[in-house]
Amino acid sequence: MDIRCSFQSLIALIVAALVVGAVYLTTECGYLVQEDDQKLGMNGSSSEEKCDLFSGKWVFDNKSYPLYKEEECTFMSDQLACGKFGRNDLDYQHWRWQPHYCDLPRFNATALLERLRNKRLVFVGDSLNRGQWVSMVCLLDKAIPSGRKHMHNNGSALITFKAKDYNARIEFYWAPLLVESNSDDPVSHRLPDRVVRAQAIEKHARHWTNADILVFNTYLWWRRPQMKVLWGSFNSSDGIYKKVNMLRSYEMALKTWSDWLEIHVNRSNTQLFFMSVSPTHERRMGKIHRRKLLQRNGNDSGRGYRGRGTDPRMMRIVEATIDQLQKRGLDVQMINITQLSDYRKEGHPSIYRKQWEPLTQQQISDPLSYADCIHWCLPGVPDVWNELLNNPPGNLNEDHEKMVLKTWEILLKFHHLTGIFLVAFFAAVLYLTHDINYWNVVKKQVTVREEQTAHSDSSPGCDFFSGRWVYDNISYPLYKGRECSFLEDGFACEKYGRKDLKYQHWRWQPHNCDLPRFNGTALLEKIRGKKLVFVGDSLNRNQWISMLCLIESSLPPSTNKSLTLTGNLLFFQNTDYNATIGFYWSPFLVESNSDDPYRHHVKDRIIRITAIEKHAKHWTDADILVFNSFMWWLEPTMTLLWGSFGSPDAIYKRVEMRLRLYEMALNTWAEWLEININRTKTKLFFMSISPYHYHGESWDVPQNCYNQTEPIMKESYWGIATDRDMMRIVKSTIQKLETRGLRVDYLNVTNLSDYRKDAHPSIYRKFHQPLSQEQLADPKSYSDCVHWCLPGVPDTWNYILYSYIINST
Repeated sequence: MDIRCSFQSLIALIVAALVVGAVYLTTECGYLVQEDDQKLGMNGSSSEEKCDLFSGKWVFDNKSYPLYKEEECTFMSDQLACGKFGRNDLDYQHWRWQPHYCDLPRFNATALLERLRNKRLVFVGDSLNRGQWVSMVCLLDKAIPSGRKHMHNNGSALITFKAKDYNARIEFYWAPLLVESNSDDPVSHRLPDRVVRAQAIEKHARHWTNADILVFNTYLWWRRPQMKVLWGSFNSSDGIYKKVNMLRSYEMALKTWSDWLEIHVNRSNTQLFFMSVSPTHERRMGKIHRRKLLQRNGNDSGRGYRGRGTDPRMMRIVEATIDQLQKRGLDVQMINITQLSDYRKEGHPSIYRKQWEPLTQQQISDPLSYADCIHWCLPGVPDVWNELLNNPPGNLNEDHEKMVLKTWEILLKFHHLTGIFLVAFFAAVLYLTHDINYWNVVKKQVTVREEQTAHSDSSPGCDFFSGRWVYDNISYPLYKGRECSFLEDGFACEKYGRKDLKYQHWRWQPHNCDLPRFNGTALLEKIRGKKLVFVGDSLNRNQWISMLCLIESSLPPSTNKSLTLTGNLLFFQNTDYNATIGFYWSPFLVESNSDDPYRHHVKDRIIRITAIEKHAKHWTDADILVFNSFMWWLEPTMTLLWGSFGSPDAIYKRVEMRLRLYEMALNTWAEWLEININRTKTKLFFMSISPYHYHGESWDVPQNCYNQTEPIMKESYWGIATDRDMMRIVKSTIQKLETRGLRVDYLNVTNLSDYRKDAHPSIYRKFHQPLSQEQLADPKSYSDCVHWCLPGVPDTWNYILYSYIINST
């Protein structure tokens, strides 16, 4: 029976291959074969080759190029005016870019000005983007009557060219690294030590965010092995500096840029473009004055060439950043001018230019040292960039498409069909041969697995997070609440009237192993001379208090111990072991207006999503860090702040993107850890969501946690208060850190805690004052179903944390 089925499968595979191949060949043969100069009306048909404006060749054209004359452009820059400064060979002006399968429409200045009527086009970036801006101004200049155009430069980073009749502004904004840096002065920016604030862009972005068309670039200023990254501001004495690998700092900066665009840019109004790498020709060029293009004659000339002046790794980072933006609904078009520009080694100013002063005769005689092989002469290569910008991919008219499929290509398709058939035939034969013994092998393998499972006492790696709660009133609790000198009133349920104490006697039992019993002295020995810090919100504080109570119960009464408050940091010290166990209040991990550990309940939560250094400087040197952040992110709308609290230049934005903001904050946290944590010293943990129990309908009782005395025993239970999307964001962030060589252990206490609807303080607690009789009589409104009674559930979290710490090297 099995062999018969396999034979039928063989026949089906062969028939399917023949049908697919026939359709494939028929479709290809249906194309109209034309010569290169024949045009095809698309009318719903598809072509083998779509127009790729960036794949082509340079064609010498001294009839229609250049599009303007250097000396006639009113606003030409001396740095790019090669003819003016002595260059006599002007062939570089006469090359036209010819895409392989279509024509690049000729630049029409009047049409572009009409499109720019009442709009702003802003180029943002470095001097190469400024060169493209000058090119654009020169292309438009001739179409605007004298006296109806104006250039304004007040010495700031923004230069504006205005076409008055169109109320159109074409601007350039100097931001060579896109984010803030110590090279942001448009004139005095050449410094020996380059410093970048990779998380700060608002200083620049406020000047261009409301533009209608934005054209970005950044590449040249990143070309060094490392960049010095600053957390904090340049005028702050508390600034934190760190040397960072260039590629990683470039990626961080582009992440800051993309986050800003995602939140601030008007998606229905603004067009976004990113210019790819403009190649340099400083290495192995041969003679600097060589005037021939780097290409041979022929249709495929120069294809595949990539010079040493480009960095494909940086291009991949840009592409990945843009891809992520597109997934979030923001379209940024990459204008990939890299390869077409790479052919043009003769298009640079070389020694024929002026920066601040013309080159001296001595400098001119030393072109190896003084040739500019980075920027481009005008008219020249940037004019083509602007032609491409004016006609980005997807905007071409259909009559610019060409069909170039030749007869030999159809024959090639036939060979492909033959190959498909042969591969399908041999695959099917192998399938049939293999199938005869397949089921017996599978049955044997299944049997072996079942036997292995039946005889195994525990899984290969114990899963502490999968298990059940077992009532154990003999060995639990490990300490008595009234005997813990550190127990806070918010968690002291017994002290504030709770009579049912069963919640203290439940023990977590993993399915395939036992959870090691907590040993306070063993933990203190493990962290002798070290610092363990919990960083997060009041649930992390809940766990920290549990840890102190567990440790205190293991020590003799005479042990030297103290509790000290310094700013946001509370820390317990044991002098006998020189061990510190601290808690740092930081409910969002990043900076916010809720950072006061006692006065943090505000109506409008404001978050500095890219700022963490204010907090991180207090815990970065710890040996063990335990983070959490969840409960404070449950507001559907939050206010983001760029700049600092109290600054008149601060930018505020109300945002309804809770999950995205959470992801951005965790990215800030992860970047700090990646760059600043000592990987050989520090152990990192992240506590998963601590669930709350306000919605009794999920356990079939229409009330909150008040008066609940038993755990939920259904092992597959997931409460409606558990946000799995947020959990996925945490896991994804941690996985990315791991790919960069930094391990963070994710302690997934969510499910085990979700069973424990009985273990919250409810009305049995004190916040600032004990509840009044009126409040006690209204548990629906005043029950705390977020935090946990102690002794209780957080003790189990610490059991698991203890096991990880004790077993770490």
